[in-house]
Amino acid sequence: MRLGFALRSTVFHPSLIPEAAALLDRAGVDEVWFPDVGGSFDALDLCAVALGATRRARFGTGVIRAGEQDAARLAVRARTLAESSGGRFVLGLGAGSARGPSAVKAVADLAADFRRAYGTGHPPVFFAALREAMLREAVLGADGAILNFCPPSYVSRILPGERPRGFTVACYVKVFFSERGDADARRALVEEVSSYDRYPGYHAMFKEAGLAGPIALLEPGARDLPDPILEFVRANPSQRELEDLLEAFSRAGVDVPVVYPYVSGGRAYQVGVLERLSGLAAPTG
Repeated sequence: MRLGFALRSTVFHPSLIPEAAALLDRAGVDEVWFPDVGGSFDALDLCAVALGATRRARFGTGVIRAGEQDAARLAVRARTLAESSGGRFVLGLGAGSARGPSAVKAVADLAADFRRAYGTGHPPVFFAALREAMLREAVLGADGAILNFCPPSYVSRILPGERPRGFTVACYVKVFFSERGDADARRALVEEVSSYDRYPGYHAMFKEAGLAGPIALLEPGARDLPDPILEFVRANPSQRELEDLLEAFSRAGVDVPVVYPYVSGGRAYQVGVLERLSGLAAPTG
């Protein structure tokens, strides 16, 4: 099973990225994505930092918002990252808060314009996909799709039966850790799931996946999380629990499960969690 990681800049400070990227690269992680968290740090620049500190893994934007990009400028930045790293850059695009057919079209149009501006040998392009419409568009016009915050049962239901050769489905698998213990990790999990549920696009996806009811009942101080929530997200999981969770996504049709850790604690604790998680990857030898 191929394995990816997502490093959120509001969790892992950019000053930690060279060390974190090198650690994951040595462990045999296949790809690392930088989610673009609005108003914080630039995902393309974080890719540059990570690519400069590594030699093997692929690094990508996971994802940048199509409505904020100029295709010609994006092609220049992508070319710099791809050619300076030996082709290890991946471009992830998403719709952001936009919804509906126009949002799907905006992502597809930017991808097409980007390819034209870049010319031959462009980096792989992935689309962020919450629901079937964007996933269908990804199959038609991208090299892969990135799913997020959804259970394996939902993934298996929306994935197309046939995909082009080489098309890759990645899925973020969010896990929460806290140096202060299990209760704090569960509290962070509940806050994040509830926060995402307030976005109309994610709420629609949660409703379609049968999660809206369980999410509405979540309480920050809960000692136990309902089974539907544990199907796709965990707090302070053991290594075996993580292995089982990733395997469930793999069985659902995900080519690259992407471990997306939220880690609350000091720098040494964050590095320690990444070291432990990196053990999930196959060693490079």
